[in-house]
Amino acid sequence: MALYLTLLSIVVFMASCGKIQDPEFRNLANFGVKKMGLQSATVGFDAVFNNPNSFGLSVKEAAFDIYLDTTYLGRFTQPDIVSVNSKSDFAIPLETTVPFQKAMNMGLEKYLGKEVLVKANGSVKVGKAGVFISKNFNYQGRHVIDINLIKNPASAGSGQ
Repeated sequence: MALYLTLLSIVVFMASCGKIQDPEFRNLANFGVKKMGLQSATVGFDAVFNNPNSFGLSVKEAAFDIYLDTTYLGRFTQPDIVSVNSKSDFAIPLETTVPFQKAMNMGLEKYLGKEVLVKANGSVKVGKAGVFISKNFNYQGRHVIDINLIKNPASAGSGQ
């Protein structure tokens, strides 16, 4: 019975919030190498969004398969929870570890300075007050991969 009342309360609360809008994708930022090891490198970037809603929330988990044109970069995950304010921009840091051999075979340097199709397919877990829902997320858009994105590798994926 308590579970039923809790679920009913959540439904009533969500309905009273009005229409909930999905966050709007803005851009990709802070791409770079976060950690370098002898066998692999951890690379990351920020996916920047805008929250158009009049309430804040938290992004608990995000995981995306990322492609540049037809090259699969890997599964990028969110290392830390992100708090999102109402009606504001926010960044979800994403990172993955790539073995050096795979990184060398990707030939990513051919994309620098060129416009490429970036695809992200995955899911995001968002919520408020301990109640989280999982939402599928599929994005594709054209972006110029600029060497200037790698100016500050230590901050890649850190939300700075």
